Amino acid sequence: MLKLAKEFSTKTRFAVPRAVFILMIFCFLSAFFSSMMTGLAVSASSAFLSFQGGERLSVLAFLFIEFLSLAFILLLHYGLFLCNLRFVRNQPVALSFLFAGIRQRRARRGAVFFIAPMIACLALFSFICANVDFFALPAIQTPEALLDFIKNNPDSVKTFLSCFVLLLALAFVFYFPFTFVWLFVYDNNKQSFWKSLLQGLKFFGHRGAHFFAFEVAAHFRKFFWIFAIDALHAFIFKKYQSAPYAYSVLSFLGFASFALSFYAAASVILSIQFYYDKFNNEDSDKESSN
Repeated sequence: MLKLAKEFSTKTRFAVPRAVFILMIFCFLSAFFSSMMTGLAVSASSAFLSFQGGERLSVLAFLFIEFLSLAFILLLHYGLFLCNLRFVRNQPVALSFLFAGIRQRRARRGAVFFIAPMIACLALFSFICANVDFFALPAIQTPEALLDFIKNNPDSVKTFLSCFVLLLALAFVFYFPFTFVWLFVYDNNKQSFWKSLLQGLKFFGHRGAHFFAFEVAAHFRKFFWIFAIDALHAFIFKKYQSAPYAYSVLSFLGFASFALSFYAAASVILSIQFYYDKFNNEDSDKESSN
């Protein structure tokens, strides 16, 4: 496993900076489009509320626009994986590749499909928050009410952080088996999305534990330094918050943690493509030899 992690580090040394750049573009486009569509959804739902009995139409309009927004972001996710796979294969990449999924029917069907696990994840998250006191969230309508709640409840930050970690954990569980699906969709352009979906699940099912171990081996040092920086940040904030130099040090540590986390995220995405390309090629060679 360590040998495979070292091979990944050696072969993708010059691809990681490009992976960081394409991830930055992806995050910017996702945030921009998501905020734009959310504003449109609020405006559309408010317009329907002005009509008598328009409450149901208002909700449907909001959900429909948000559905389109999620589908578009998932298509960008397909483009992100496509770009990173071409990085691994030393193939040319253009920014327009991020939008490749918009032109492919199979990718559009995949984007619609991946909304289902997202809905299931959010439904389970809501159920846990409603039934487990530790994750109970207050009913807050305005940003001012949120700030008042945080000021009046010292443990509120822990509650919000715990809920965020819970949501990430649930999203990981729901989406982890689908890790390689987009890659099979891209490489097998003459077959349906559903066949690529089954291939991706089968590929993961045969190597799930091995793949997870590879990710830990390849990124253990990055995860360790992120944890160490965050731990130092928490220690300084708790012990030396009133010191004159504390604000500068905390700002630097916060930025360092964010930058390293972003770099690690780009490296993880690139490692997914590396793992797929290596073992999918080996499987293809075995099938051709048989």
